[in-house]
Amino acid sequence: MSPTRPDTPESTAAKERLDAAAATRDKALEAAHRTYWSAVATEIRAKNLTQAATAAHLDFSREHIRKQIKRYTDNG
Repeated sequence: MSPTRPDTPESTAAKERLDAAAATRDKALEAAHRTYWSAVATEIRAKNLTQAATAAHLDFSREHIRKQIKRYTDNG
């Protein structure tokens, strides 16, 4: 294995930019999950689909759907 290079101001700045990009990505993913699972919960609560029908359509288990709704919605 080759030794690592010492940090330079450029590499330190690049790492900071990558960390900021990762934080932005994480926030966007969280928002997308909240939007998606809120929509799923809305359809189930409106009785447009049962949890079993939703699970079959989305190819998830009923338990997975229940846990995600609980995790990503305020009134889960």
